[in-house]
Amino acid sequence: MPLRLTFSIAIIIGLTFICHGKSNAQIAITAGGNYSDIRSNISLENKKPIVGYQLGGSLQYYPFKKFPNISIINEINYNQKGYHQDFEKNYSFRFNYLSLPVLIDYSLSKAISLQAGVEFSALISTNVEQGMKTYNHFDCGPALGINYFSGKAISCFSRFTYGLLPMLDYYEIDELGNFKSEIHDLKNICFSVGIKYNLYNEKIPLYK
Repeated sequence: MPLRLTFSIAIIIGLTFICHGKSNAQIAITAGGNYSDIRSNISLENKKPIVGYQLGGSLQYYPFKKFPNISIINEINYNQKGYHQDFEKNYSFRFNYLSLPVLIDYSLSKAISLQAGVEFSALISTNVEQGMKTYNHFDCGPALGINYFSGKAISCFSRFTYGLLPMLDYYEIDELGNFKSEIHDLKNICFSVGIKYNLYNEKIPLYK
């Protein structure tokens, strides 16, 4: 329940700013690629990163009159993450998330800005059979990024996200078949690069 509540609050906050934004909203669409992997408490043999993609949109606004270089970015993205594992065949584990990053953007110049915040994600599909019944549906974690040519209509970005919540819960079983302890394992890690296109390249101040 707390995870569902957190995700719901993130959606409400994002929609609130969208609804109260001016009609000349600085809205953008984004597209890019993901280079993702998982962290594990146990050693997974022959594990490799996987390449996925992301598509989405963003809303950027400037709430601080005294700090015009600081803005807030709300995004909604379709994010594909996962990993490879090689045995006799190559197995791809792909997890498709609906992600809601909330970022603080600090402009160093018209050419570059730094971003930091948190990303909330909900698992919406996977190629793993019975995966929606097996894997946890929510994830969140810190996100750090850089936006290049941020003053232009078309810019580039790179971002690193570090999932904090386990994807899988299972029990360790001893030699007699008894449950020993519950294990929470597999956490996302992802590096993204992409392009951002501003549909309307005008700032949104939230102050008069």
